[in-house]
Amino acid sequence: EMVAKITGERAIAIIERSEPHFHKEITETHRVLRGSLLVARAGEGFVLKVSDSITITPGQINHSKALGDPAWIEVLCEPAWRAIRHIVLA
Repeated sequence: EMVAKITGERAIAIIERSEPHFHKEITETHRVLRGSLLVARAGEGFVLKVSDSITITPGQINHSKALGDPAWIEVLCEPAWRAIRHIVLA
């Protein structure tokens, strides 16, 4: 996963695959800008295409995998993203 941070509340991520993780306090909304993305969220799977979005609430374990070429997504965070709020599962 490669991220171009624009602000604490908005970023553009280029995803091939992300590790399972959750956020203690952050609500994230992911919107696909380019490509397709398989998102696992709280035990359910979703296929997102260009302009589709999904919201991930605090405590929901999630991870993603591009379907084909890396997917470009816009990530909106509330409150602003901080590493201390991002918990990667081993």
